[in-house]
Amino acid sequence: EPLLRYYEELARAVRLATRAPMVLGGAAITLQPASLLDRLAADHAVVGEGETAFRSLLDTLARGEKPERVVRSIVAERRLIQLDAKLGLRVPPVPASDLDALPPPARDLVDPRYFEMDGTDGFQTKRGCAFHCAYCDYPDLEGRKVRLRDPEKIAAEVAERARTPGVTHGFFVDSVFNVPRAHALAVCEALERRGAPLPWVCYVTPASLDDELVAAMRRAGCIGAEIGTDTGTPRVLERLRKPFDLDDVRRVRASFVRHGIADTHSFVLGAEGETVEEAENTLAFVRELDPDVAVFVVFMEDREEREPHRAAHHQELLDLLAREAPKHAGWVVPELGIRFGEKVRRLVASQRLRGPSWVHL
Repeated sequence: EPLLRYYEELARAVRLATRAPMVLGGAAITLQPASLLDRLAADHAVVGEGETAFRSLLDTLARGEKPERVVRSIVAERRLIQLDAKLGLRVPPVPASDLDALPPPARDLVDPRYFEMDGTDGFQTKRGCAFHCAYCDYPDLEGRKVRLRDPEKIAAEVAERARTPGVTHGFFVDSVFNVPRAHALAVCEALERRGAPLPWVCYVTPASLDDELVAAMRRAGCIGAEIGTDTGTPRVLERLRKPFDLDDVRRVRASFVRHGIADTHSFVLGAEGETVEEAENTLAFVRELDPDVAVFVVFMEDREEREPHRAAHHQELLDLLAREAPKHAGWVVPELGIRFGEKVRRLVASQRLRGPSWVHL
């Protein structure tokens, strides 16, 4: 809610400054275009990938024509077709976009102050996610069909950004870097041939992540990996439809330690049907795993806030974390304001450490 209020104020400021059409885009708009269009009083929304759809909207405006209020990308159209197919409707196929055919990002338009805090620039090696995790929006944002970029073009992009003043680290923002495994390995090999131009971090899944790939990631410059482990109990892991088991998590953690890659694991407490005892088992698993950083989120859907027993359960889990998290260095609970602490922040600033702060812990 505070973030939405910020954008409401920003939209009002834009309206006072210009009568130009206001166009919204991004992940939140893709998931809830109609409600956010109304709330921000904007003219148009681009749903899904914007490279082609936004340009098409601008061309329509330039011709003096009136575009649709909601303009959908190819991927968004494919998502609607999938939904229509489930309803038994016959619709024509829509081809997937070729990522390598898209123009490169206009990074020269990025304010250089963006890199002043930690020097991190973002890169994509692919779009789309074929997994079916119960709570995740990635398939709705990027589609289920995984579309890959040319590894050599990715490595060339990273090498070019490494020569940019202020850019000291990279972040591969794919839903998961290591799937498909062969593509991730090819990206690592292409980066290694260029001398690992930037230290980088990424999201990974324990599925399809073996010691050979972790070693290749390290040679390619990887210094940190973020893993959505989510739970420390097999039943909840299955309920969340995660494509790995707890032994996979242990194996990957050992591999990261072996190759000197920092790891942060996120855990989701409060999945529907999870008991407090299972949440306590998750905390015990985190103690056993002993990752460099563990981030905890207490999950509750909006509809559950109207159910008194669910709201009480949510508070019980927060109370549990409030007792346990302060006992462990590297345990983070954003909802409770339990973070790395002022001392770490000052150290990172005084030493002028670059890159994501958590990798320095």
